[in-house]
Amino acid sequence: MPLADLVPDAAELFGDWPTEPRIYHHGEHAFDSLLTMAEVDALIDHDCLPNRNVRLIRDGETVDDREYSANPDMPNPGAVRRYLDDGCSLSIRRLQTIKPSLSVLRREVARETGYETHFNAYLTPPKQHGLRYHFDPYVTLVLQIHGSKIWPLHRPFVEHPVEEYENFRRRGFTPSEREYLATTAPEQEITLNAGDVLWLPRGWVHSPHNRTGTQPSLHLTFALKQRTLHWAAEEVAGVLTRHLLDDSEARDGIPPTQLLDKPEAIVEDVRGILVGALMNMDTAEMAATLRRAALAESPSPAPRLR
Repeated sequence: MPLADLVPDAAELFGDWPTEPRIYHHGEHAFDSLLTMAEVDALIDHDCLPNRNVRLIRDGETVDDREYSANPDMPNPGAVRRYLDDGCSLSIRRLQTIKPSLSVLRREVARETGYETHFNAYLTPPKQHGLRYHFDPYVTLVLQIHGSKIWPLHRPFVEHPVEEYENFRRRGFTPSEREYLATTAPEQEITLNAGDVLWLPRGWVHSPHNRTGTQPSLHLTFALKQRTLHWAAEEVAGVLTRHLLDDSEARDGIPPTQLLDKPEAIVEDVRGILVGALMNMDTAEMAATLRRAALAESPSPAPRLR
């Protein structure tokens, strides 16, 4: 299943990644080959979900796994179902490690895009809320599998967040942002029904819920972790610094007096080395190295310098 089976205009998106939410409608059972409610119920009721894949959410916060697990590997028998019956939501993390069909889709889309990807599933009982307002540092495709869910959306507070910069898990919201969310109606409020797909650009603030639902809501989130110029710069710099190991002068020690008393001279030397390496870089081979890195292919020899 290529990305176009989820997002019909995928070819267009590859050239111009959307920065506004989009909705796509498919048939109610369009994603049965990926995941069904019955399969998730079976995983829960037969105690097949290990702790590494389980997050229980109560009142918008993650439940400490020590509440429902007496050992580090598996929840207590029947515990996940009991928490769901008490109104908690369940997040099944990295579902592609459990479900082969999702593993296949993840690999296919990774080959199409060059992006890292992963799947989570979220099961929320009727009349309940999932996670409170937050934002993600990656594009998310939301696939509604069963029931419905309401998605209140606010525009990003942070432009182009990434894992290493302004990640919500580390920064949270500022006081003014919290006040804004508490007093301002969402810019959009989207209801997803079974078979719908939501394209959610990174940074958009959301707090999905099933408060008006009469049946459980199950959706998949398919994370597409965009490559950035920062990522490319890190890859190029890594190759260049590995090349420096071939230079005995670069491996020579720096005397303490120079390191502590004249670090500016060291910086000047390093700048000259790096600029020279960039100028002598074989751009075609470096481009091939970037492509291999994006596709997570097996390492090959670093591109040579001219």
